Amino acid sequence: MKNVLLIIFMCASIFADDKKNTSSTTNDEVKKYKIDYSSIKDTLFTTGDYFIEVNLETQMAYLHSRYDSIKSFGVSTGTARVKDGIETKEGVFAIQFKVERWHSVQFDSTLMLHFMTFNWGVGFHALAGKSYYKYLGVKRSSHGCVRVSKEDAKDIYTKVIYGTPVIVHKGNPAVYIGFAEYNDSDLQYLEYPDLKNVISDRLEKLYKGEYLLRPKSKLLIDNKNVTHAGLPIGDGTKIEKRQILKPDYLFVDAVTPDNRVFHSSVFLLSKDFIPSQIKGTVPDLESILENILD
Repeated sequence: MKNVLLIIFMCASIFADDKKNTSSTTNDEVKKYKIDYSSIKDTLFTTGDYFIEVNLETQMAYLHSRYDSIKSFGVSTGTARVKDGIETKEGVFAIQFKVERWHSVQFDSTLMLHFMTFNWGVGFHALAGKSYYKYLGVKRSSHGCVRVSKEDAKDIYTKVIYGTPVIVHKGNPAVYIGFAEYNDSDLQYLEYPDLKNVISDRLEKLYKGEYLLRPKSKLLIDNKNVTHAGLPIGDGTKIEKRQILKPDYLFVDAVTPDNRVFHSSVFLLSKDFIPSQIKGTVPDLESILENILD
């Protein structure tokens, strides 16, 4: 009789655990609950107080603050349609240099006010006159830099520092910027080659729907590990809408040590349970069953 009850107990545990932990998203569920992971971004982090976002499509930029509201302002970025002009490059960058007044060596010693570079000689700046104001927030008209009004340039100049992140995109990047605390234990700092490789690998997982299979560390960026060349931002339109999710019990390997010791009062069974693969002391099932029946 005791053996029969043991078999019933084990089977009930197996099916209960399987029902509890099995995760699936059918087409009906996706439609009903609107499960769409295409808005997920691979986030890079700064411990600074600001970062700047430039949208090349709308010709608008945004100064994001850790504490204040977002400041939006019109810009006019680079275009190859003007003589010797280039398109302002997409990517994640960082402020590498800043000066209040700078004369362009390439373009007839043009005076640039509150010049803040992020991609070699490309940066934010204002001009002496105001004739270019009509293009701000409207169309691309510069030789490659991001032109802003004198008022906005002065304000931004006082807030950004060396290392302030800059993200330039065309409306739907797969990477974004977030704020982190200095003492955040999840932060990880990588040198440029490793950082670029990790981001590229994460983007591939986003595209394949495998981004949520493993925990992600918070990658910290500054003007040392983000060079003038910048980092990739990917393509948000390629992000897989249905990301693969692990059943919760499969995350055990990420949060528990290799050498496990099982407490005699707790014992969970799954359908893949194989006693020979468990390290540690396996409790006696008959004694557990006797305690339950008693």
